[in-house]
Amino acid sequence: MKLLHTSDWHVGKKIRGRSRADEHRAVLAEIVDIARGHDVDAVLVAGDVFETASPTPESEEIVYRALLALADAGTSVFLIGGNHDNTKRLAALQPIMELGRIHVVAEATKPEHGGVRSLAIGDETLVVASLPFVSQSRIVRAAQLMEGAAFEHAGVYADRIRSLVESLTSSFSEEAVNIVLMHAFVHGGASGGGERSAHLVDEYAVSAQAFPATASYVALGHLHAPQKIAGASAIHYSGSPLQLDFGESNQQKSVNVIDAGAGAPAAVDTIPLNEGIPLLTIRGDLDSLRAQIDDAEDAWLRVIVQEARRADLADDVRTLLGDRVVEVVVDMPAEEAPARQPRRGRSPAEMFSEYLAELQVKDPAIEAMFAELLESEGLD
Repeated sequence: MKLLHTSDWHVGKKIRGRSRADEHRAVLAEIVDIARGHDVDAVLVAGDVFETASPTPESEEIVYRALLALADAGTSVFLIGGNHDNTKRLAALQPIMELGRIHVVAEATKPEHGGVRSLAIGDETLVVASLPFVSQSRIVRAAQLMEGAAFEHAGVYADRIRSLVESLTSSFSEEAVNIVLMHAFVHGGASGGGERSAHLVDEYAVSAQAFPATASYVALGHLHAPQKIAGASAIHYSGSPLQLDFGESNQQKSVNVIDAGAGAPAAVDTIPLNEGIPLLTIRGDLDSLRAQIDDAEDAWLRVIVQEARRADLADDVRTLLGDRVVEVVVDMPAEEAPARQPRRGRSPAEMFSEYLAELQVKDPAIEAMFAELLESEGLD
């Protein structure tokens, strides 16, 4: 059978206040096309479909239309909640989703109550053990969080996650294709750059040894960089479908298509995604930036300007490079500040010029405006 693994859509995520809704529509449509083109039997969505626990109606429309389109492509969809998702909201929609062959597990659930699902696909059986993101507050008793050192909490958390995985996978057999669908930070994983750092610390780390050798494939969500984790079975993060932060600028986004059979190792094919607008950081003075215009034409831009600060510098950068500039940073090497002169006997204009020099601001217009202010107040 064939499966498709995707995660961390983060629909509703903006880039410095700019909407990326159209990008999300396009890349999710691309994923639907891949599912159809590869004739996959099931889609594994490993959490964080939303950027926030209070998504906008537009974000909800994008996500639910994409899920229904995947189901309409002839697949069954398995969806778990991530740390960005509103688990109660997903749980409330579960009965409706089930009508569309979208199986939702919003919170950690016992195997017999939906934590493990079996699905007949042709002559084979697919077994999916689902474990959404579990916070420390839910898995470790309050007394244990309030007492002891952080490493002790980490041990308690990791041990309890391991127990949950053991419980969910205890029914795995060599007669079925066994999948673990989980949203977590696994030791050995590399962050992509746009994740919540609070959930990437050791207190939230899970060992890859928690996953049994009987698992045909472990479909992980949480880290935005696509990657394989060393372990007894095929353990993969599919990563996010869009570059979500400038720390992800060099990542080729993708989904995994898995060819799996009972009792045999899964074959994993990484399929690149091309619909997202790339994120690019460029740097230099204005002349250098002007020479980079062609390379930066189709990207969201963070611009590091290596010129002296002045009032209209950011405006000049945006005029030069266009509407895709979402962040301008002025980065000039620090100069050794001259010894500050005594204030007595010096004019306000002289002291203001000294202050601008300390800030490495070289803008005659600012000094002229200050001079006008002094004149209007009769202080010149």
